[in-house]
Amino acid sequence: MKTKKPYKPTKHPRNTARIFKNLDDDADVIRSQFHFLQDVWDFWDDIGDPVYTFLAFKKVTTGKWVEQAIKASDGLSEVTLLLTKYPRWDYDQYYCPNPFSEPRRKRQYALPTRFGWCDMDESDPEEYDPWASLVWETSPDRYQGLWVWDKTHSAGEAEKFSKALAYRHGGDKNGWSATKMLRLIGSVNHKPEYDEPFVHTVYCDWTKIASRPMPLKGRRHSWPVSMAEVDANPNKHDRLAVLKKYWKELHPKVRTLIRNRKAYEPNRSAQIFHMIAGLHEAGASHDEIAAALWDSPYFFEKHGYDIGKLNDEIGRVVGRLGGGK
Repeated sequence: MKTKKPYKPTKHPRNTARIFKNLDDDADVIRSQFHFLQDVWDFWDDIGDPVYTFLAFKKVTTGKWVEQAIKASDGLSEVTLLLTKYPRWDYDQYYCPNPFSEPRRKRQYALPTRFGWCDMDESDPEEYDPWASLVWETSPDRYQGLWVWDKTHSAGEAEKFSKALAYRHGGDKNGWSATKMLRLIGSVNHKPEYDEPFVHTVYCDWTKIASRPMPLKGRRHSWPVSMAEVDANPNKHDRLAVLKKYWKELHPKVRTLIRNRKAYEPNRSAQIFHMIAGLHEAGASHDEIAAALWDSPYFFEKHGYDIGKLNDEIGRVVGRLGGGK
């Protein structure tokens, strides 16, 4: 397997590397927001014309929602005017990363896109696989992410990838529609439980991503699971026997991870998640999942031979995926 680069900001060719230097300076933030949106919309250069996108603003005092369609070919000049008209101190500011054929943010008008997106909520951005191209913190310990794929996908395909990202890693399960609005970097989060934090970049690398999230499968189990209900015995089954039993049902990456005798990827948490999720979706029992994980270098290097951690990991992942049909 190819080893991933460390999860930290890296140099890249687009404007986002050089902007949002001073979040206290309103004029600088508006300029930075303009360049950031330009970066995002530049990924639509192979879609054609007309192409529309949307900015939205929610009034802090009244909750009134104002939404503006922007024609990408000649609408960038509107951006600065709108950001000035609806300032971040009086409005929550949002944008849609995806293109539309009509000036209406409706699913039937969604055009092909290079993006995946996820409202990560309180999940750990480092557990996502693949890692996002761009991660920003919307409030303390809550994140959103954007993925730039190496080719364009239909809106339906892009939604499937975004849904898989959310369901597999603990993001918002209702946030995978192509019509999704995301908080604009540089804006202010006015939710009353916070002290007006800036929405700011955590990680950015616009290199296009060749891998895709593992697709979701129908789950056979019909019972919900919580961490407290898992009491697995890792010695009840043989790891390779479990692999052989579910071989045809497992994603090739999961097969490889279970067979690995050395940890080739630095993101241990993501690989543990993949093995548990893949086996669970294939119909494996908790004991069978435990057997596959117990001697895995990804589990051992993170937790050692800790039966409590083993049960916690299985319960956390299976509970997150749900036991529904």
